[in-house]
This record gives sequence, C-alpha cells and structure tokens, in this order.
Amino acid sequence: MAGNDVVALVGGGGKSTAMFRLAREAVERGGVAITTTTTKIYASQIAHAPASVPAAEASRERVTAALAAHRHVLVIGPENRETKRADGVPLALFHDLRAWFPDAALINEADGSRMRPFKAPAAHEPVIPAETTLVVLVVGADALGQPLDDAHVHRAALVSALSGTPLGAPVTAETIARTLGHADGGRKGVPPGARVVALVNKVDALPDPAPARALAASLLREPAIEAVVLAAVRAEKPVVEVVRR
Repeated sequence: MAGNDVVALVGGGGKSTAMFRLAREAVERGGVAITTTTTKIYASQIAHAPASVPAAEASRERVTAALAAHRHVLVIGPENRETKRADGVPLALFHDLRAWFPDAALINEADGSRMRPFKAPAAHEPVIPAETTLVVLVVGADALGQPLDDAHVHRAALVSALSGTPLGAPVTAETIARTLGHADGGRKGVPPGARVVALVNKVDALPDPAPARALAASLLREPAIEAVVLAAVRAEKPVVEVVRR
C-alpha cells in the first residue's frame, strides 16, 4: 500500500482488523491515515482507532485537528445501540475526505460479512468509491474445508452460484478462487484502473500452510489479481508470505 492509496477492503475473515492494521502501519511509516466504512462497522471496533469523528461533524477543520493530534482518525456514521453497529459515511463525505486530505492513506471497509470468513456480495454491495486505487479481497483461511452453508459462509447460495460448488460441499481453494475472481463476486464494483490484491488471513490457524499456498496459486489464475498476501493480521508480524506470478 502506498502512503496515499485509497483502499477498499471487501470480503470476510478480518476486514476491520486489516483496516486498522494498515492504518497503524501508515502512521509508523510517518504518514497519516483516515479509516472509515461505506457500509457498517461493529461499535466495539471503534476503540481500535485512537480518535473518531462522527460523519455529521466531519468538517475539514475537525478532521485536520484529529489527525494533528493522533495521525489516525476513524470517521463513521451514527451508532445504533440495538444492532451494536455504526453506519457508514455517505459517498459525498468520502469524496470530501479524499479532496481535503490527498496525501493521507484513506482506508475503507466497503462491505459486511456477518463475521464469516468468506462471502459473496449481494446486489447492494460492495460500496466502493470511484476514487479507490487499491481493492483488497479478504478471505479467512479457516473457510477452507468448511461446509458451504450459511453457518460458515455469508450468502452461501450466491457463492454456490458463482463457484459451481454445491451447497453443503466442502469449501475448496477453487471455490474461493472462482468466487473472489468473478466479476460478480470479489471483483464486483472495482473501479477502472484500481489494483486488486487478495489477502488470505488467519494462515496461522492452519496446521500446514500448503492449502493457503494452493489457494494463492488458484487466485493468481485470475489476471486482475496482481498478488496474494498470506497473512495473520493479528500477529506481531502480520505478513507470512507474498505470492506473485
């Protein structure tokens, strides 16, 4: 990720954690980071940012002051106590944030997965702003071998339709690769010219990394995916391996 990339994270298996990790790394490299969502985020995750600004109060001056004090700020919509989630920001505000802070890393969680490690997008998602320069397709390695059903996969029927894997069958590397590589799957809504990278998270949960490497090889058969990062984003050293063609 470049210092002023506009990043959209889609998929499942650790998007929020990856978003805050990327922001922290941007700050550690001497930059500033704005995190946000164009969908929803769990209220419990707000504390992962050193400062947050409500979308209704997100003026250039307010965000500038927060960045000056903390170098990383989260901008979110109102919190819903019943759902325990916060709403996303309107696209107009996202456009303003990019215009106000062109040198900041702007990192956006662009869809939801209901805490599942793997998903396919519904008709209304993802919400990827046109300014996005890097789309990260996130999947949890712990999806491998699980049954293709709604208990383990978000929108299992859509995954089945995109991948050809029957409902109830084990999720394989090909299931994930076909779904993430599909124009109506992981690559849905990617703006023209944006780079696409896959992030296979929770590789440390596998007893053997070979299935994750097989998944990376399958993903790289899609020409639009330029690299696959095998990772454990909660670990001290999050990147396990970067796989390229």
